[in-house]
Amino acid sequence: MDTRIATVITGLGGVASASRLQRTGVAPREITRALRTGQLVRVRRNALVDGALWHAALPWERHALRARAVAATLPADSALVLSHHSALAVWGVPLHDVDDRVHLTATDGRRGRTDARVSFHRPVPPPFVTRHEGIAVVRPAAACVQVAALAGGEAGLVSADGALRARRCTTEELHAALTALGAARSSRVPAQVVRLADPRIESAAESRARWVFGLAGIPQPTPQVEIRDEGGRFVARVDFLLEEYGVVIEVDGMAKYEDVRDLRAEKVREDRLRELGHEVVRLTWAELADPVTVQRKVLAAVSRSRARARVTASGPPGT
Repeated sequence: MDTRIATVITGLGGVASASRLQRTGVAPREITRALRTGQLVRVRRNALVDGALWHAALPWERHALRARAVAATLPADSALVLSHHSALAVWGVPLHDVDDRVHLTATDGRRGRTDARVSFHRPVPPPFVTRHEGIAVVRPAAACVQVAALAGGEAGLVSADGALRARRCTTEELHAALTALGAARSSRVPAQVVRLADPRIESAAESRARWVFGLAGIPQPTPQVEIRDEGGRFVARVDFLLEEYGVVIEVDGMAKYEDVRDLRAEKVREDRLRELGHEVVRLTWAELADPVTVQRKVLAAVSRSRARARVTASGPPGT
């Protein structure tokens, strides 16, 4: 890559505007050459990303690069700020099932023209706008509420749980943003997300599961519970526990077991939980897209637990 291009784009975190490069003396034909060879990637008119970074990035990492690149094209005095999941990507908050467009809000109340790559939204109150790493962004609490209103409860809860876990915001800030943005007036979903958001949730898969539990009419189980044996010895820390029924719910993320020893250890762990009287339900990432399957598996475990309790209460045969 041309030294001048590399210097500018590295200094801006892997992104730059074509106009910025030209101001440093890079000719348009040199930018075109870098684009043609894959050293640069154009994500929108005037918005460029380091090609090596772009091709190595995971999908959710690409959204952060795309958002930063678009922000780099804005003038210093622009009224536009990154919002919704584009702001969350810059904050490093988890995303799930959101679109690829860069989302912006205008602090002066004007609305831009939405296209296939950029979407413009109504402004948020000034207290919910700040700068992060030199970029004008909506604060995480407000952005989580925006995502819930735009992309739905599952997407909103993944981000809200992640923001709380990373201490990007507090529960009180989520409630304040919900009120200030008026999101609850047009949909019940943002309020449901704010009510459910929990910093104890450790993964996007667990957040998705909690949203599906609500859809399936399953009482919200207690997250991150330590199970101990009769002697008080640690056995396992489980994702969720329906305490009333002794049903353990474990949720697998997108990653698969990489070693057969991991599978063996997991089987031993589950066998020990069952020996202690627990029913164990394992939900995969794919199953979380089907609330009926989740409902069937969890309710089947509850039924087994009740049957076991009846047998225990009646005592051994002949008594």
